[in-house]
Amino acid sequence: MKKTLINIFLIALFVGSLFSQSTISQTISSDVVLADYSFENLIMNLVNKVNNSQIKNFHTELMNFGARYTGSENCTRAGDYIYQEFENMGLEVEFQNWEVGHYKSRNIVATLEGQDEKFNAVYILSAHYDCTPGSLGADDDGSGVAAVMAIANILSKYQFNHTIKFIAFSGEEVGTYGSFAYAKDAYNRGENIIAIINPDMIGYADTTDGGNFLRFFYPERSYWIAKDAKEIGKKYYDFIEIHIETLPNYIGADHQAFIDYGYDGVWIAHHDSYPWGNTPEDTPEKINFSYLEKATKFLLAFLVELANRPIDVQVILKNPLEATGYFFDTPVLDLSWEKHWYKELRGITIILGRTNAKAEVISNEDISYVIFCINNNFIYWDSTPPYEWKIQGKHYPPIGRVKLRVYAYTTTGEFATDEMDIIIFTLKCQYS
Repeated sequence: MKKTLINIFLIALFVGSLFSQSTISQTISSDVVLADYSFENLIMNLVNKVNNSQIKNFHTELMNFGARYTGSENCTRAGDYIYQEFENMGLEVEFQNWEVGHYKSRNIVATLEGQDEKFNAVYILSAHYDCTPGSLGADDDGSGVAAVMAIANILSKYQFNHTIKFIAFSGEEVGTYGSFAYAKDAYNRGENIIAIINPDMIGYADTTDGGNFLRFFYPERSYWIAKDAKEIGKKYYDFIEIHIETLPNYIGADHQAFIDYGYDGVWIAHHDSYPWGNTPEDTPEKINFSYLEKATKFLLAFLVELANRPIDVQVILKNPLEATGYFFDTPVLDLSWEKHWYKELRGITIILGRTNAKAEVISNEDISYVIFCINNNFIYWDSTPPYEWKIQGKHYPPIGRVKLRVYAYTTTGEFATDEMDIIIFTLKCQYS
């Protein structure tokens, strides 16, 4: 009886420490180590749960379906498998059916709800389960899928500040159609996606340097993700032994559709070159599972750091809408252009005449002011909601492709920003 009471007391201390030092909650299980429960040590405890054999198992099961070209029976069966595995983890899971041109398929979306209801913020960890005809896609992107599933399996027993979605996309190899369908739908329903983390080809290393580096490719607006990854890589290097390299954006991956719809995201790949991508030689024998395990450990630590980080202030451009054609203040055309990712037209907004910009601010602090910019040049500020501005230049009307940006500042000096690309045609007579 005495031993039982001591165990109950220790568990009570453990639960108390979780809530006092972080907002992570967990279903207590027999493998919890009752030691030092700082946030960093809790992450290292989670990282230690990454299991090489489990990663291999998820990867092998996916490879057993053969080539998974979008729309094929193999791709459908692989999607069923991923759905079932997510469901077995106890996650909320759903298919998202999509159709673009003559392609149709499904994304698999598993959700781990967060605790912060004010911001309803979402972080996405994604990979694509389709591949090209005749290829097993062992690295591209069986490696990413195996990592996402392994991380989901571990984190499914926990809850964090913010919602995490684990998504397996199809349609990547035929035009990133699955991720485009999700990003467009998420934008239209107002999903507050803070960042998408997209590991795609993270299973290969054949050099000493390559075995210690993971690459983050980012657009300018998502630099903060790559910067944070670099810092977190340093923080846990002695434990995980992965350095983060930051490189310019690569538009041909699943994160790009989210960028196009005004979200932040990065594409992640291994350091060493891989000549077998999209060929029959992209086979499991090429995978370095020790490296894939390290990459998976880092991604888990990075995701938990982000998903548990408090948000003080956020600003969101609510008007003009992404991927829309405007005649003055009236939206008249849907400009999705889903088939033209390579022309960098997805998500572009075109405006003829002058249109109102509107910003929504979510904050735990009082707001001092909101600043509207064209190409990051200060044009107008507003100190009272609703935060609105008739888009114009400083001295001349803006013409052509420009960047509309908004900043929100709190009374304590915290700030947030949002931006969008627009093509605008404003006549001098309209401007004056």
